[in-house]
Amino acid sequence: MATVLSSKDMLAFQDASPAPSGWIRKNKDDVSVEQAAKKEGCNIRPKDIPDVLRSLERMSANHTRSKPIYSDCWMIDTDNIEIIEEYEIPFGRVTIGNTSDGHAEYFLRPSEYKFDDKTNAMINNVIDDIRNSFASSKNITPGTVISIAKAMLMKHSKNVVLSPEAAEEMASVVRRYTIGLGIFEVLLGDPRLEDVYIDAPCEKNRIHVTLNGIAGFNSHIRCRTNLTADKREVRNLISVLKRDSGLPFCESSPVLETDMRSHGARATVVGYPMSPNGDAVAIRKHSSSPWTLTKLIGNGTLDPLSAGLLSYLVDSRCTFLICGARGAGKSSLMSALLFEFPLSQRILTIEDTSELPTEKMRSMGYKVQSMLIDERMRGDMQKRAEEALRVSLRLGESAIILGEVRGEEARTLYQSMRTGRAGSSIMGTIHGDSARSVYERVVHDMNISPDAFSATDIVVTMATKRPKGSIRQYRRLNEIALTSDKHGEFIQVPIGGDASMDGMFRTPLFRRILSSSSYSEEEITDEIYVRSEMRRFIAETAISRSDRFYGPEWVCFANEHLSKALADGSFDRTETVNTFKKWFGRYNGLC
Repeated sequence: MATVLSSKDMLAFQDASPAPSGWIRKNKDDVSVEQAAKKEGCNIRPKDIPDVLRSLERMSANHTRSKPIYSDCWMIDTDNIEIIEEYEIPFGRVTIGNTSDGHAEYFLRPSEYKFDDKTNAMINNVIDDIRNSFASSKNITPGTVISIAKAMLMKHSKNVVLSPEAAEEMASVVRRYTIGLGIFEVLLGDPRLEDVYIDAPCEKNRIHVTLNGIAGFNSHIRCRTNLTADKREVRNLISVLKRDSGLPFCESSPVLETDMRSHGARATVVGYPMSPNGDAVAIRKHSSSPWTLTKLIGNGTLDPLSAGLLSYLVDSRCTFLICGARGAGKSSLMSALLFEFPLSQRILTIEDTSELPTEKMRSMGYKVQSMLIDERMRGDMQKRAEEALRVSLRLGESAIILGEVRGEEARTLYQSMRTGRAGSSIMGTIHGDSARSVYERVVHDMNISPDAFSATDIVVTMATKRPKGSIRQYRRLNEIALTSDKHGEFIQVPIGGDASMDGMFRTPLFRRILSSSSYSEEEITDEIYVRSEMRRFIAETAISRSDRFYGPEWVCFANEHLSKALADGSFDRTETVNTFKKWFGRYNGLC
């Protein structure tokens, strides 16, 4: 049934052909730090051994590796895991926990790794048959592979009768390991997974992931997995990315960046000679459901009053820069703010990665024109972004949404804003940890004049915070800063609770809003309050009733309700909120 290999055999075994079904290998001959020291004639006390050496010892000891014959990814068994959370995903079961060597681990047991040897041998035969029979066919699709696999499985099963459920599950495995992504398709089927990292050399490193929503809806955690992919598994992934994108990847072009549209993700591959130890891959997964301000309230990223203010500023066609470190939630917040535009607003997006919810917006009636910058355009990324922005400025009056502000396009953008040629609203993300750091980068690194930067109305900072002693991180709105009359200085808007927002009325932005409208400071404050209370109510309903209420359609209904009250003169701070709650309850059968 199984063959056991010692640790001495393991390196030689790494590049070997696929093992027979059910092969297992185990580190049998590893010795402890004390034993190694004694062998060398050294006297060492256990308490003198550094923690890092203890950790490495535990990582290498008693780990059993196994895989089916048709897979080139090893599953490493883990002992003594302190479970944080367990859940099922489409093609396997996930356990998140802390291991005895002090690591957070994502333990995945794919469905195909639980099959016995006879079942895996049958699946392998069908995979070989499909590869041999249909290698040159261009008509193979996921649907045809499934039906062909089922027929072949019935043929190979001989006297064994397969139930429809078993045949479906086995056929899905065949599809993954013929035209699919193998083990990576299983990983990408986890809705909580955000990133997948395969470092070079892949066969000597575990796959690592980042996840959200573990033991807390807004928690963010980085884990090693129990999986190690051999070279063939990674090369199969790269071949699929090359096939689907049509982009080159070779020694003369060692970087491949492309969208994985069918999996809602973006992949970046680095190969030799840029990566001297072999191919390395990073996959960033997009959110499976659109972000909204109500969803961000529900998971604790921001408070209702801040959400109400941001909603008001979007509707007032302000210029936003959203900053933060990688993974802090910049794109999530920007996606949420897009649904705060009125349906009448024309929107133009410029991205190098398809992350913004443009398809959902179009289905809801928004007028959205998308522009995607990729390797097929001439020049480097900054030149391509600048060209896309120049084209967008000639496409008519629109709100312009920049996926990321880098450099060359920033000068074009600010020149356009200063001369009045830019869109009615500007929004973009930029790396930085505060409004002041964004100012320094734009003015000193991108050579934008301080006068030009004053066209930025608001800088919003996102951050991740980690409680003491915790491996989890939490995304938070960290700062709302409005530009002041003095270059490089900002007016901070208090975050959380019922903090006073009086200071914001001293900014150029609100002086402009007051002068161009008939509203008073009190009326603007009342409108912000109403927006915040409606979003608070929707978030609380989603938490207590159903996640479906986080959907963007309910935000649009809230904005429409407010617009009608403002237009017909019936707006009242308390009454507008109460009538919305009653309408919402009746419409959804909640009262």
